[in-house]
Amino acid sequence: MTGGQAVVHSLKKEKIKHVFGLIGSATMEIFDSLYQEKEINFIGVRDERTGAHMADGYARASNSPGVILAGQNGPGATNLVTGIAQAAAAFSPLVSIAGSFSTKDKVQDAFQGIDQQSLFKPITKKTWTITETKKIPKIFSKAFNLAMSPRRGPVKCFAEYFWYFFCFCDCPSFFSYWIK
Repeated sequence: MTGGQAVVHSLKKEKIKHVFGLIGSATMEIFDSLYQEKEINFIGVRDERTGAHMADGYARASNSPGVILAGQNGPGATNLVTGIAQAAAAFSPLVSIAGSFSTKDKVQDAFQGIDQQSLFKPITKKTWTITETKKIPKIFSKAFNLAMSPRRGPVKCFAEYFWYFFCFCDCPSFFSYWIK
């Protein structure tokens, strides 16, 4: 099972029906898996900031976790800050997902690299850095459980690049599906 498949499987296990997000290369494997999954509705946004607020609003209105998927690890993740901070202030169960650069790149000034752990720690109940694909189901279960536990609030999961596998052979049909 790939990392993207593990994420989507975890979302299904948590009975997630809607995921808000912006397509980007850092989380493409998750989008590839979402494309195959007909039970989860992906709601594309033009900007991660908007998506974070939409997921927060959905969480408040539905009394279930809102999920935002950032397409890029650097600017995509930082665009989530205001929406996540608002969700924290409102005790809204928001689960945000983003990619990150690999551990070996942290000392080499990686492209779009940012210390997401430090950025999101003050505005979330907890953040997780996922370094192994096999840990995704357990960490996602903990994340959703914590987001929904009293006092509800946002959590952040981000995974290092090593679990991404890019396959662009089906891009035209993939993108036409999301742009409907």
